[in-house]
Amino acid sequence: MDTVERITTGPRTLPGGAPAARFTASVLVHEPGRLLVTTTTLGPGEDPYLDDPGGDAAPVFPPACALEAVAQGWAALTGHDGPPVIEAVEFGQPLVVPRDRVVELRLTAVAGAHPSTATVTLRSAYLGDEVERVRARLRHRGAGGVRDRMPVVWHPAATVPVPTALPVPPARHPEQPPLAINTAREVYDTLVRRDRRLHRLLRYREITTSGCVAELAGASAMWWFGAAPPEPLILGDPGLRDALLHAVQAWAPDAVLQPLGVDRIWLAGAGPYEQVTLYALRRERDGDVHRFDLEAVAGGRVVERWTGLRLRLVPAGRPPGPWPAQVFGPYLHRRLRELAGFDAAAVLEPGLRRERRREHTALAVSRLLGARTTVRYRPDGRPELGGGRCVSAAHGGAYTMAVVSGTPVGCDLEPVARREHAEWRRLLGGHLALADLIAAETGEPLSTAATRVWSALESLHKVGVTAVTPLTYARHTPDRWVLLTAGRWRVATCVVALRGAPAELSVAVASAG
Repeated sequence: MDTVERITTGPRTLPGGAPAARFTASVLVHEPGRLLVTTTTLGPGEDPYLDDPGGDAAPVFPPACALEAVAQGWAALTGHDGPPVIEAVEFGQPLVVPRDRVVELRLTAVAGAHPSTATVTLRSAYLGDEVERVRARLRHRGAGGVRDRMPVVWHPAATVPVPTALPVPPARHPEQPPLAINTAREVYDTLVRRDRRLHRLLRYREITTSGCVAELAGASAMWWFGAAPPEPLILGDPGLRDALLHAVQAWAPDAVLQPLGVDRIWLAGAGPYEQVTLYALRRERDGDVHRFDLEAVAGGRVVERWTGLRLRLVPAGRPPGPWPAQVFGPYLHRRLRELAGFDAAAVLEPGLRRERRREHTALAVSRLLGARTTVRYRPDGRPELGGGRCVSAAHGGAYTMAVVSGTPVGCDLEPVARREHAEWRRLLGGHLALADLIAAETGEPLSTAATRVWSALESLHKVGVTAVTPLTYARHTPDRWVLLTAGRWRVATCVVALRGAPAELSVAVASAG
């Protein structure tokens, strides 16, 4: 008959002679080779990464720590000490840790058919409720007849490379001039608004409509647990893994990306790594759930790969901005598809010099389509592309915007300017009534609504719609989008604040309905 051990006191040695770790120190049930149940408590006083969530935010147990917990449960049950392959990961609701109380965590590892495989669950108990926070299957590499080869490095197709103020070259188009933008840390803080433990980002190489490429500092920058890890970490530095997840936030600056699950996580080893390059690529979308693949590369080789990371896009419920200009293009692309069903690549390029508008337009379009793209101009000054692609460009404030689509498109960009009612009447004529209606519907100042109408009329002019065509209000959204119609044309307008810009910008994109 197998021995069942029940222990409710402190640390002990686990199977294979390995010392007990953070999440396996107190064992409740142990059936060797079959079942392991452990318990621990979680609180800001015990776990430094929960001490300072920043602002008024409540401490949240990071998914990176949940993965480390299930890996420790697998290692304790099977006796393996190397990083496992983690599959079929399902994350439950985020675990918010009260500031004044501790939360009990219960880890259950059940052996699979193969001796080095297990299914592990992590639950939390608080005020009598027990909730599953994560479930995963883990196995030793090669277990069950599955060969785990080193993945091949891939790079997402860049659409908007983002040079930075740091002394590193841009990832693509090296012949293009560097741009003066905020440092990577300012970008990261603006987008994520998290505490100091997340400051691993060195720079974004690219922020695209399908993902991002980012450089992250490794364990030499900071341990989550102080100057050195106080215990065995099966998966290595959780701070770096958490930064991998949060760096993807640049792809959707207007929302929170909630992890739902992962098909498979493969690790070459536990590190540490001095510097890691993250490649994040969105593969598909199902409603508000987006599926990404992630690769972390260090020293020229893949050290970690996430396949099928599912992220739910949860709107943050706040107006857009203030953002770095480089995140606006991917945001505009996604919101145009969601609101108007219009698929168009977009980029917002800072550093406008008015006497060189055509050069700035060519640079912006090359960010979208490649350095060898040629922009031609019609006699009336409108830009054109070959290959059945349509392009529109606009210049406003210190920025150039370019939009490229497979169907006719017009765009405009205007700084929001404060003017008196009489001056707007002179500029807009009969369209001032539409501005008054938008101001009444949205609650925004007349000058903001009137600038929307002005930019909408300019975007329609670029697709050949005359000013006498009726322009009507359709609807607006909480994140400051107003949708208009003009015959068969639809115009999506938004107002956004950008870092360093003296005024908000009104953006309008016209497309055929």
